[in-house]
Amino acid sequence: MSDLRTGALLESLHDLVHRLLGIDYPHGHWWVTVISLLIFVIMPSWMAWHGFRLARWTVSFLRSRSRSRQAGSRARSMAREASRYPPLERAVLRWTLRPQIKLLAISLLVIPTTYLTLELPKHIVNHALASGGPKMDLLGLTLDRMTLLLVLCAGYLAAITLNGTVKYYANVAQGRITERIVRRLRIAVVRTRARQQAKADSAALISVAISECEPIGYFGGNILSVPVLQGGTLLTSLVFLLMQDVAMALAAAVMLPVQIAVLPRLQARINAAVRKRVHATRSLSSALSHSSEPSSPSSASLSRDRLRRVKELEHIRLRINELKARLKSLYNFTSNLTPFFFFTIGGYLVIQERLSIGALVAALAAYREINPSLRALFEFMQAWSDARARYDEVVRVISPAEGRTGQGASAAS
Repeated sequence: MSDLRTGALLESLHDLVHRLLGIDYPHGHWWVTVISLLIFVIMPSWMAWHGFRLARWTVSFLRSRSRSRQAGSRARSMAREASRYPPLERAVLRWTLRPQIKLLAISLLVIPTTYLTLELPKHIVNHALASGGPKMDLLGLTLDRMTLLLVLCAGYLAAITLNGTVKYYANVAQGRITERIVRRLRIAVVRTRARQQAKADSAALISVAISECEPIGYFGGNILSVPVLQGGTLLTSLVFLLMQDVAMALAAAVMLPVQIAVLPRLQARINAAVRKRVHATRSLSSALSHSSEPSSPSSASLSRDRLRRVKELEHIRLRINELKARLKSLYNFTSNLTPFFFFTIGGYLVIQERLSIGALVAALAAYREINPSLRALFEFMQAWSDARARYDEVVRVISPAEGRTGQGASAAS
């Protein structure tokens, strides 16, 4: 009796989802039904909830920004006049707009080549390798299986070669943009160092020039290319999966709501710890720049203060390493769990002859593109937040000295 009730309940859920969403998911076995409900009901509902929260946050942010603009436009204009450094994103685009446009054009070429690297293996399996499979005409020519195999493999080789070449030139362009931004920031630090008189400020400037500029430049080189390159690859792979089967596309994104819900919170804690590390490093540099006589009473207290700062910095760095390990482990687990849903749903569809072996192989290849793209986008968001924090610290150190120099020059005139 209980089995009959369970079967009736699962059948009712299947009919309800089929009527609401128009999706006829597999429901021949209870475990397939449970996984299908997770993929077709729970995951889309969770994603819709995340989308609603994002829309609500965006509206709230735009309203608060509009109110702050109306309330403090005059104060912000005076602050912009006092500091010639705009916000990070505007500064990067102002300094490197022309090479960024070239890099964007190069990155757009990855999208068609990525699609070809996904589409060609499916035809190789379904048409060239499968005996008795459907025939395939190439440019109006009917080829035998061996010739078709060689032609498709040659096309695949050309596609991956072109894809790799485009990515190579994109990486070279990113490196040049990165070095241009780092050079500009370090020149500003050097100029401020020449105007600076206090040794403590000089130690802070040395720390900024060595450890703060490179992450900012690295983000500046990726500000447009990574969203286009990795986001385009991700979108192309998802569209390809949708063209094969809706179930496979949803199975590829089944762990995405979990990653969106958990990973950004861990990343926020990492960013807060990174800011503490920046201040602790600068504080240690300032303490090491002070000198005193070895026999003076202040020498012992200064040494104890330095040791305290070293231990504090060590504690912060260990905390950052722990949080990063937690973030990496959780991301790897959720990413490696996705192929389980692929094999479960995809294998069931293949057995039911609703999906070809070539489409399943192509779907697995598409997921191999999705996973690194998602990882790159998460790392990009991490680098973005980290670069903004570092850029604020660099501007805070540089701007006062330039402001004082400008004031002194105006007073002298």
